Amino acid sequence: MSGGNCPETPRQKMIGMMYLFLTAMLALNVSGELLQAFQLVDSSIRKTIETMENKNSLLYSDFESAYATNEKKVSDQYHNALEVKAEADSLFKHIQDLKTLIVQTADGPEATPTQYTSLDNQDIAAQLMITERGGARSKELKEHLIHYRDLLSEMVDPADTALLNALERTLTPKDPPRSEGEGRSWESEKFEHLPMSAVMALMSQLQSEVRNMESDMIRYLYGKIDEGSFKFNSVEAIVIPRSEYVIRGDEYYAEIMLAARDTTQPPIVTVNGEELPINNGRGILRIPANSTGEKEWSGEIAVMGPDGTYTRRHVTGSYLVSQPGVVISPTKMNVFYVGVENPVEVSVPGVPSENLNVRITNARMRKVRGNEFSVSPNANSAGKQAIVSVSTTLNGQTQNLGSQPFRIKRVPDPVATVAGMRGGGIGKNLLLAQRAVIAKMDNFDFDLRFNITNFRISTIRDGYLQFVDSESGVITTEQKDLIRGVGIGGVVLFNNIQAKGPDGSTRDLGSLSFTIQ
Repeated sequence: MSGGNCPETPRQKMIGMMYLFLTAMLALNVSGELLQAFQLVDSSIRKTIETMENKNSLLYSDFESAYATNEKKVSDQYHNALEVKAEADSLFKHIQDLKTLIVQTADGPEATPTQYTSLDNQDIAAQLMITERGGARSKELKEHLIHYRDLLSEMVDPADTALLNALERTLTPKDPPRSEGEGRSWESEKFEHLPMSAVMALMSQLQSEVRNMESDMIRYLYGKIDEGSFKFNSVEAIVIPRSEYVIRGDEYYAEIMLAARDTTQPPIVTVNGEELPINNGRGILRIPANSTGEKEWSGEIAVMGPDGTYTRRHVTGSYLVSQPGVVISPTKMNVFYVGVENPVEVSVPGVPSENLNVRITNARMRKVRGNEFSVSPNANSAGKQAIVSVSTTLNGQTQNLGSQPFRIKRVPDPVATVAGMRGGGIGKNLLLAQRAVIAKMDNFDFDLRFNITNFRISTIRDGYLQFVDSESGVITTEQKDLIRGVGIGGVVLFNNIQAKGPDGSTRDLGSLSFTIQ
C-alpha cells in the first residue's frame, strides 16, 4: 500500500460532505427546525457508523479464518488487528460515555445520546468539557485521540505516506485557524457556544472517524498477509483449457490448478489415474484429438496443508472435437461499439481468405487486409445484434460455413477528471493551474475522445451556495475567481458535467468533489 494507493473512498466523501453541511448550519441562526436538522445529521452519521462497523466485522472474520488456517503467516498482522480493534472500541466508548454524561447532566438519568430534550442547551457541554476540572475531560479525549493515532501509525510502513497522512489529518485534534486575530481551541470549536444537538452530531463525527480509520487500518493489515495457500476458507479447483473447441488432428490442452495455492507446496494432479507434469503450480493435461464428438475426463488435485495432511478436490472437464469450421474473432472484444471502427478477424482453416464471402447485419463491414475486417455498426443499433455470416464457393456452389452473433453497444461513458484526479484533497494552486475538465476513457481498448461540452463549479461561501457555469470543457476566469475565495478545508464541486462522444450522443458524467488543502 504505497503513498498513491489510498484514494478517498465514497464513504469518506459522504462523511466529509455531512461534516461540511453540519459546519454550514452552525453558521446560521439556531431555530427549532435547525436543531432538528442537527439531529438528522447526527442520525445519518450514526447510520454510517453502523454500516462501517458491519463491514469491519466482516474484515475481522476474514482475519479469524486466515489465522485459523495458517497461524504462522497471519499471527503478526492478526494480533495487530486485535490491538487496533481494542483501542478503537475503547476510544469509541470514551466518546459515547462523554455524550451520555452531557445529555444526562442536562435532562436527567433517563436521557440518552439519541433521546434527549435539551436540543438548544448551549451551556452544559462547555461546562463539562471546558470549565469543570480545568478542561480535564477535553484534555483526556485529545490524548486518547493522539494515542490512537500514534498506535495505528506505528503499524504502517513509512513508505505508505497516504495512509500516514490520513491518520495524521483525521485523528489529530488541531486548533482551527485563527480568524481576525482571534484564536479558538479544538475543544472550544467542538463544545462551546453550540446547541446540544450540534455537539452530539460533532461527537458522532469523531466516532465515525475512529471507525473509518479502524476500517482503513484493518484492510491495510489484511493486505500485508502473504497470499499463500489456505489463507481463505475455501479452496477451489479450476481448469484452464486453451480452447474447448478442438479440430481433429490437433490436441486438447488444459491447465489444472487450485485457485489459492502456496508456491512452496506444488499440487499433485492425476487424470484418469495418471499423474500429470506440474508447471508453475499447474498440472498440464494433453489429450490427442483423434476422433470427433464430445469428450469427458475426470481427475483429482491434492495439496499439502500447513498441518502436513493432503487436501483433495475432485475435478472434471469436457470438450468437443469437431471438423474444421469458420472462426470469427473480434480483435479487441466480443462486442461491437457504435461510432468506432471495430476490428474483427474471419478465417476458415483450409480456405484462403480471398475465397471467403463475409456479410453482416445492422452494420457495415470493410476489408482491411487478408482475414482482417473493420465493422461499423449502424446508428441507433445499440442493443441489437450484428450477425456475421461466412460462406465460400466450392465447385460452383455456395456453401455456408457458419455465422456468429455479436452484441452491439454504445461506447461506455468516460470519466471526468481534473488534474488527473476524480476528487479528493487538492492544493488550491494546483487546482487553479488546471485549464480544463478532461473526459477520460478507463479500461477501454479503443482510441477515441470525448469532448466536455459544459460543467458547473459550485462551492459554499459565507453560508450560501455559489456557482459559475462553463459552456465548454475550459475552466473559465470567473470559475477560477470563485475557487480563489475558497479557504483550506473548503469544498469545490464540479457538477452538471456533460460530454459528447464520437457517436454524437451527450453523456452526463456526474460530479467531482475536491477539498482544498
